[in-house]
Amino acid sequence: MAKSKTASFVVEMRLVTYQNEQAILDKRFKIAEKLYNKVLYHARTQLTELYKNRRYQDVLAERRSAIKAKDKKGETACNKELQTIQKTFGMTEYALHAYIGRMREAYKKHIDSFTAQKIASTVWTSVSSLLYGKGKKVHFKKFGQLESLEGKSNAAGLRFKGDRLEWKGLVLPVNIRANDRFIQESLALHRVKYCRIVRKAFNGGNQYFLQLVLEGIPPVKRNNNTGMPRRQPAPNAEVGIDIGISTVAVAGDDGVILKELFPEGKSYDRAIHLLQRKLDRSRRATNPANFNVDGTVKRGVKLAWIRSKNYMKIMFRLKNLYRRRAMALKEAHNKTANAILALGNQVYVEAMDFRALMRRAKETTVNTDGRFNRKGRYGKSIGYHAPAMLVGIVKQKAPQEGGALKEVDTFKFRASQYNHVNDTYIKKTRDERTAFVGGQLVQRDLYSAFLLKNSQPTCNETDRTKCSTTFATFMTHHDTCIQVLCQSTERQSRNFGLRDFQFA
Repeated sequence: MAKSKTASFVVEMRLVTYQNEQAILDKRFKIAEKLYNKVLYHARTQLTELYKNRRYQDVLAERRSAIKAKDKKGETACNKELQTIQKTFGMTEYALHAYIGRMREAYKKHIDSFTAQKIASTVWTSVSSLLYGKGKKVHFKKFGQLESLEGKSNAAGLRFKGDRLEWKGLVLPVNIRANDRFIQESLALHRVKYCRIVRKAFNGGNQYFLQLVLEGIPPVKRNNNTGMPRRQPAPNAEVGIDIGISTVAVAGDDGVILKELFPEGKSYDRAIHLLQRKLDRSRRATNPANFNVDGTVKRGVKLAWIRSKNYMKIMFRLKNLYRRRAMALKEAHNKTANAILALGNQVYVEAMDFRALMRRAKETTVNTDGRFNRKGRYGKSIGYHAPAMLVGIVKQKAPQEGGALKEVDTFKFRASQYNHVNDTYIKKTRDERTAFVGGQLVQRDLYSAFLLKNSQPTCNETDRTKCSTTFATFMTHHDTCIQVLCQSTERQSRNFGLRDFQFA
């Protein structure tokens, strides 16, 4: 029977831990890390044996033929047989639950059965991506890499009662600020689905936090002094978002936004890079036998790594920087999402496959100079700016504002190519950041956002009538935005194409 899926949100509180409780939690996370790696090793072994099975390969071939011939009945029959074969090799989520149950017996004083099953479910999510062709590789947890543990319900295992967390003999109070209206309202009005312990790195070492997954829609955040909502409800209006790799353009009835995603990240990235080099030097100095003469790590043998006290200090400083960067990134995206929803709650955005843009190119190509083109594409930039996170935040917040985020068909809509004045599609190069529409120079991304805002209900094309009616108002907001960016003393992204406006 499928689980019921209801709306949920997360509140986070700091756990009050002393040296003794800290040591117990450190030990339990280390045990959980070991269990995760054992289950993953077992799953990989079973997966290898499954791939060797001749009948499994034959059924896969039959399934491919059925899909090619559009034979739905044949495809369904093959799927059922594949599932039967997978069960015989223990390649199901519940089989992994049974396996980790046996492994847990040695650690039952520290890890409860529900938490162990959630560890196995995490492994299954990773392995099933290989099984169903969505992923290419699975990774073991390295030293200190496991960051969270969670239960399945608030009835057993990890339990939140009153103002404390109870888990296998540990009773840990949580730190709730007296003036935190949001958490107080959340706990009073919503049921706790399950609990999650999160480990975060600070300069002085690890600290632990409790995340409660609550059922329902989160309450409105209020001003502590007045009790009034911090933000006005979003107007019932349409907004278009043209999301890029590192920038976002937004168009609404009452204004436009053109900005780079998380420009503050550059200062974090420089500090992280320096600490990574320092960590590498320390690793090489304390483990010279683990490296070849050319400086590469030895392969094919099991290596024992010595971690000095200085190495651990640097590692925690680096993890702390990663944590601070992630928090700053999420805060910046939340502010941008609030600014978008302040323009309207009916949001239109192109359906972007950012994972595909992160992959390296398969084909080897040569440029005009006879040199090989780089196969790397936008993986690093997407990792730094996290455009998918912004879309996800807007998608989560829009229903809370009484609206919705609607994804238009990128290939049918072709917002970057369309001109609503002469009703033509003209493909542009990546370097062309501006275009002339009705004799007026427009910024390409802002104009795409404008076209998305005026999308038809089918989400396949823009509404020319609405575009013609609102274009003059859009150009007023557009010119004001471009003028502010041109006059700003801060460095602006070259993807905006502001140079064209300065000399226009």
